[in-house]
Amino acid sequence: MHASVRIALCLLLVAPALGCATMPWSKPAQVRFEKAPVPTDVDPWVNWPARPITTWEEVQELQGADFVVVSEKRAGAGVTGAVEARIALPSLGRDFHVKAKSLLPGQLDGWNASARKEVAAYQIQLLFLEPIDFVVPTSTMRCVRLDVWRKSFPDTQASIPGTQCVLVNLSMWLNDLTVPDVVYDEERFLDDPNYAYRLAHFNLLTYLIKARDLRQGNILVSKHDADRRVFAIDNGISFGAWFYNWFNPSSYTWQRITVPALPRATVGRLRALKREDLDVLATVVHFVPDDDDVLRRIAPGAPFDPDEGVRLDGTRLQFGLTRGEIDDVWERIEDLLEDLDDGKIGTF
Repeated sequence: MHASVRIALCLLLVAPALGCATMPWSKPAQVRFEKAPVPTDVDPWVNWPARPITTWEEVQELQGADFVVVSEKRAGAGVTGAVEARIALPSLGRDFHVKAKSLLPGQLDGWNASARKEVAAYQIQLLFLEPIDFVVPTSTMRCVRLDVWRKSFPDTQASIPGTQCVLVNLSMWLNDLTVPDVVYDEERFLDDPNYAYRLAHFNLLTYLIKARDLRQGNILVSKHDADRRVFAIDNGISFGAWFYNWFNPSSYTWQRITVPALPRATVGRLRALKREDLDVLATVVHFVPDDDDVLRRIAPGAPFDPDEGVRLDGTRLQFGLTRGEIDDVWERIEDLLEDLDDGKIGTF
């Protein structure tokens, strides 16, 4: 997009919805430190009850384990039908505290709770963040056998006709977090390297996924202020979702770069990316039926249709980002790097 056109568009009242990296008249404040060392006296995984899932081998291990719903209750006051649950995997000797949302037949891609976007928001972190710096909690999908799920939810129907399971989006519940009174204190950002490092990674992630539902309650910070981690939860309204709350600016404030500087090493990882590297987001979950008509995850394959986010071929099923959504992520990366090169955003 030509620079003059982009500036004109950003000046419109609807600028927050257009994906500009920064407002055109902004001049970044200068941080008062050279780099942001990670604290050595704080457990780096204190907020994570289980390490993030980052490899296909880990996905296979969890997919193959028996699944038991230990307890459940409604999660919050939202309209998505999500529940807060304890699930157990007895064969692995593990249990998890999760938010679980089952996908109803014919409603595999909700306007306000898109499971494919939840998983893509988690997986995009692997392109530019180390797992220790993730700001989206583990989000994954599994098709749970109907007889197992119906013990807690008796009226559940199979998500896909001809199968014997219900698709469930599972998001890990994190520990020792709170809703902040103030998300961004600019003076502290300029003076506190850890505060800046954590908030900058949060902002970079929310910018790349074009987050449009980061109202109060969907941004959480660690109670351990010496290492103030910042997390973005409930990312189903992202990647250019057209339906969101235009009248609540706090819900989409973080879809542009708000902080004045970003970590230099992380920017370097973005510079090393090529457009084709983003194609891993085209299929983030791939299911095929087993002999019992239960959908099992396999290694992600090429999309059946790159212009659709949910792809069903018989009872073979894929979830991912569309070609247009991936192109938009790439354009946002290019815009960001341009703003960095022009000095509109600093580094540390």
